[in-house]
Amino acid sequence: MFHPSRRRLIGNAALIASAALLATTAVQAQSSWKPEKPIKLLVGFAPGGSADTLARLLAEPLGHKLGQPVTVDNVPGAGGNIMAGRLANAAADGYTIGIGAAGSMAITFDLNPSATPYKPTSFAPVTMVATQPNVVIVNSSVAASNINELKSYIQRTPSASYGIAGIGISNHLIAEAMLHRLGVKMPAVPYKGAAPVITDLLGGHIVMTVDNITTAASLVKDGKVKALGVTTAKRAPQLPDVPTLQEQGIKGFDMPTWQGLFLPAGAPAAVQTAYFDAIQDILKNPATREKMAALGSEPVVGMKSADFVTYLANDRKQWGATIKAANIQPQ
Repeated sequence: MFHPSRRRLIGNAALIASAALLATTAVQAQSSWKPEKPIKLLVGFAPGGSADTLARLLAEPLGHKLGQPVTVDNVPGAGGNIMAGRLANAAADGYTIGIGAAGSMAITFDLNPSATPYKPTSFAPVTMVATQPNVVIVNSSVAASNINELKSYIQRTPSASYGIAGIGISNHLIAEAMLHRLGVKMPAVPYKGAAPVITDLLGGHIVMTVDNITTAASLVKDGKVKALGVTTAKRAPQLPDVPTLQEQGIKGFDMPTWQGLFLPAGAPAAVQTAYFDAIQDILKNPATREKMAALGSEPVVGMKSADFVTYLANDRKQWGATIKAANIQPQ
């Protein structure tokens, strides 16, 4: 049974999790599909980020399961939207798949539908793969050691800004939700992926980012940045001394990052089933789970397509509320 980290799903998913929302009616069953040529796995961010790391961890065993090599293809830019657009326009034959996250799969279309090169119905969600905690990290020179001190720093430093890997991605909205709850504002600077955000954070060009535990933990342990808070309900095992935002007074704050496997809409049920079965075997493998744990990722086992559609529908509703509350505008 699947058990994603998010504990708060907003609204009645049955009202919006329909075929009109996300085009998938496949039922996981025994698959007879066997690929006959190499497979391309699209990732919407530059090499080195959490999504890229997870994709590379899964690509080799996925290729072994399916009997064809799986090559990771990084398509960075626009918070994963360029990758999502390419996936949406790919042939629905199973030879192009994508690792997607909340930004491109559950947020961007509602944020800026006229400029989004796809629709929620452009994809067939196969399964959620993993969730991870997020961490609020700041440049080591910032005079703040907790969230309340960060609030004071922002109030007295008008020039302060924070970095994001693209407008509307989950880490952007997590940061905005936190700032909104703190009652302060700080401009976001968009980049073409997580890696360049970290480069500028280390260089002091930005003050803060909300980063996935996959990359944040090593930076914190090496003393390169300071961690001020974890955005999930529980502390991250990789950073046990870093308190959650809830512990620091922001009640009910529980916002993880997730990644899922997607196909273009219209992919045959047998293709979807083949990928679902292969991913489940990989996620149940102790060696894979150990590697994922080292990255701060929690495997999500058994989330079938229909359950994933429901989760996505609730995600869209929650992020929509955040966009409205923080008055986030598309660029």
